[in-house]
Amino acid sequence: MLLLPLVLSACQDREARAQNAELSRRVAALERGVTALKLKVEAGPVPDADAQSVTMQAAAQNCANDLTRALELYRQDSIERRYPTRAELTLPDACAEQRVRWEKLEPQAYTFTLLGAAGQELTRQSNGR
Repeated sequence: MLLLPLVLSACQDREARAQNAELSRRVAALERGVTALKLKVEAGPVPDADAQSVTMQAAAQNCANDLTRALELYRQDSIERRYPTRAELTLPDACAEQRVRWEKLEPQAYTFTLLGAAGQELTRQSNGR
């Protein structure tokens, strides 16, 4: 009986470590992006086309972050610990003007890409499973 709480806590610790590792990876990617943007700003004025591109990229990343958060919250609240189907999913407000292309949306895995107006990939998110 005393081993059950220990085993359950070990499972939770493993899941927490995996979530922390994923968040650390995303934070590192965002920090690299901020550093790259700082270097561009220091290099001088940004042409309008570049400013528009940066704005589109930032909006896409914001949508991706909110959508990932919505998927993970759904999974955490789900009795079956699964991701929602497309019919069950409501896109976050940050994704209202975004084009989301689903590569995979399964009970235990997802991958999606956000596309620009010309169909170019702006960002991609996956749960890594």
